[in-house]
Amino acid sequence: MNQLLWRIEGISTKPKLAGWQEGLILHLLFQSLTLVIARRDGQTRRYLVLEGCPGCRVDGCERICHRVLFEQLVRTTLPGVSLVATPRLVSLASEKRHALATPHRPDARLLDEAFLAQWTEGRLITTWSRLRATAQPVMVGAQFAASAEGPPLAKALADMGWRALPVASLISRRAHSADVPQPVRVGARVGEALFVALRDPQTLTGAAFPCATSATSDNEVETIEGEVVTRSLGEA
Repeated sequence: MNQLLWRIEGISTKPKLAGWQEGLILHLLFQSLTLVIARRDGQTRRYLVLEGCPGCRVDGCERICHRVLFEQLVRTTLPGVSLVATPRLVSLASEKRHALATPHRPDARLLDEAFLAQWTEGRLITTWSRLRATAQPVMVGAQFAASAEGPPLAKALADMGWRALPVASLISRRAHSADVPQPVRVGARVGEALFVALRDPQTLTGAAFPCATSATSDNEVETIEGEVVTRSLGEA
């Protein structure tokens, strides 16, 4: 399956909450959900990694796939939010600290922009697993990379109710340089607080950030905080 990267733009002031929550749960019956938050040069951007069908293309598929259905879910329940196809998200040499982590307390809190802002630069990948037929149906794991400045990762994670996995964290360095961030392969059961946070649209969209623009050619390529973006002029 193709792993496709999308930049999340905008926020929804009038989300259709019931429709979003129902659609999200339906998506998780078939696929996991991977969110990426990247902090570069004082700006924070959010991304979504979606698994497409075997012949998945950004401009459309020969059949309806779960990636297309998720795009439709965002468009119809979160007006004002859009997903912009992104070829890759470049890792930074300054991101020297690495950790893989899972929640270890029932009251573990969501790892979000505020958590990432403790470091000058960093990237946080969080994967929510497919739904399972158990009392706690979702599992979650996070992969973290950050600059040397800032608090120790293990303590910062512990303060949020998460636990760093030392051996797995060493392994995570190897995956850090992938052009498209890969889903996190470790996880622990989600407590009620995290399950509530998962269903909140702000977990997907966060805050709105301005989109850098340029007009240099018919097919421009621009670098935004380490992200390589290709678009055609006149694109929305």
